[in-house]
Amino acid sequence: MKKLTLFLLVSISAVTYAQQMPQTTLYGYNMYAVNPAYAGLNNCTQIAISHLNQWVKVDGAPATSMINLSTSLGQRFGIGGQLLIDKIGMLQQFSGLGSLSYGMKLGEHRFRAGLSIGYNQYRLNPSTAIVFDPLDPIVNGGNQSAGAVNTDLGVLYTFENIELAASTKQVLHTSSNFGYSNTTGYGLRRHFTGYAAYDIILTNKWDLKPSVFLKGINHVLQADINASATYNKFLNVGIGYRTQVGLIGRIGITLKDRYMFGYAYEAPMANMASYSSGSHELMLKITICRPEKAAKISKNKIDTIYREIHSVDTVFITKTEYKIDTLIIDNSVTKTIPETEVLSGSVSKTILFEFDKSLVKKESFGELESMVNLLQANPTFKLSLEGHTDALGTEVYNVDLSKNRVNAVKDFLIMNGINADRIIIKHFGETQPKTSNDTPLGRKDNRRVDVMIIK
Repeated sequence: MKKLTLFLLVSISAVTYAQQMPQTTLYGYNMYAVNPAYAGLNNCTQIAISHLNQWVKVDGAPATSMINLSTSLGQRFGIGGQLLIDKIGMLQQFSGLGSLSYGMKLGEHRFRAGLSIGYNQYRLNPSTAIVFDPLDPIVNGGNQSAGAVNTDLGVLYTFENIELAASTKQVLHTSSNFGYSNTTGYGLRRHFTGYAAYDIILTNKWDLKPSVFLKGINHVLQADINASATYNKFLNVGIGYRTQVGLIGRIGITLKDRYMFGYAYEAPMANMASYSSGSHELMLKITICRPEKAAKISKNKIDTIYREIHSVDTVFITKTEYKIDTLIIDNSVTKTIPETEVLSGSVSKTILFEFDKSLVKKESFGELESMVNLLQANPTFKLSLEGHTDALGTEVYNVDLSKNRVNAVKDFLIMNGINADRIIIKHFGETQPKTSNDTPLGRKDNRRVDVMIIK
């Protein structure tokens, strides 16, 4: 029992430095908790509540409860805030911080940096401590409290499916003096974190994401090596290995693209394995994303919308060799063309889809309704829809995506009274590029649905 007690005291005193930064195993679901650069990412508001119990069945083991909120301010700035309650043995920490982030884009390269400033309040209660030295000033000092300023810095870089991030926790070396004589107080140590991930699109239903998360202080480094799979943006399951600790299992369920429930279990394989049944973490996250606004390039060119690092598909209405009587050019202008006149030039419309889905955005219903009006006014006309994608992702995935997008347009037309036999659909995936796929602009032009009026 004496050996066990001594081991626990040494372990707890060693982990207090690591516990100076919020502990979480579900960081992959809530990266703002470990890096302020993620505040307001993707034009979304995010609220996350989590609780972590470490070393279950061990008295005095760490327990961490955390709530954080982040949101965007315009296209570039983001803000966030976090409250944390952390208890390790006789030491309890309450902290709050605020964050500001700034992002910029260079093509499909995205850069972001964030800064957090906060205050940590510590309380020390030695009344339940196991005493080895009755003259210890901490034991004889009674309950104590002290505070210290906390600062964090973080950076983030994304390109296509690559994500790289790093942060420095507690940049300033501040100290909390509890008032004990002949002691230096409780000093905050600078921590470092690093994160690297790559998102692999396997099919139109499955994604695979390998990642590595690093935590370091002084000359001590701990690494999480992870792999997670996501099914239909609904179910996420993952497994990982944490050096010096053991295996990690994670599961997350997302409902209505907004509510996410996460659970993680850490199974110890070393040190605490003989005394603990592992660590458990629960999380509830609510994400509300505002729709991106299309940026107008020029008067006669299509609007393009970006979500994360992808641009959505565009529907082009192009001229054919057939003559038509009436063509709705936009939502407010109707132009009548004599039957003997051939349409010169081309007309472009933009149909926006939900990110990585075949659901047409509500703001694009007006464009689709103009096609409905055209077909209803000309009962002999037919419509040809041809779906295309860029070369990113697998060939099977791209074929399915192009098929789903043209079917979404077809379904809308049918629901608005257009007979299915008047709509001809084809899907080609990445096999018929309009331009080269070697550049971001070329890939954007290849993500399209070509629409042709047939008389």
